[in-house]
Amino acid sequence: MITPSSNADDDYEVLQRFFSRGGSVRMLAGIDKCDMDTLYAYATQLFEAGEFEAARNIYLILARVDHWSFDYWFALGLCSQRLSGHEDAVFCFGRAGMIHIDDPRASFFAGISYRILGNDEYARTAFNAAMKWCGRQSQYEEIRKGAIEQLACCKTEEN
Repeated sequence: MITPSSNADDDYEVLQRFFSRGGSVRMLAGIDKCDMDTLYAYATQLFEAGEFEAARNIYLILARVDHWSFDYWFALGLCSQRLSGHEDAVFCFGRAGMIHIDDPRASFFAGISYRILGNDEYARTAFNAAMKWCGRQSQYEEIRKGAIEQLACCKTEEN
């Protein structure tokens, strides 16, 4: 526990252990999950209304306060993608993918940004990963079909 009389090195070690064991700023500051959900719902409304910059700003705060949320990172990636910030989008989708590795959406949308950035090699890798994670899960059929279509559009080394 950090106390007024503790030294900076000890505080650093306590925080480092806390974050390395899955802690977040939300937990550290005691922010109620319900408050985070309210902000997320508002950001989603902004996103759906096409207010991508405003939504991105809220998603960015949410992702920083609770960096273990797939939904926050994924939504931030979608906003970045819509704002043509494809390098940022790839980073966000990568974070989301590390949190829920078995969700193919992060790989699929990262692949789209990689294609736009001209990195077809990484795009192919991302689309192949998305297809593997889709498997035969019916809720991801649209993603699987999209990944197949996107793969067909990727340039190969021979092209």
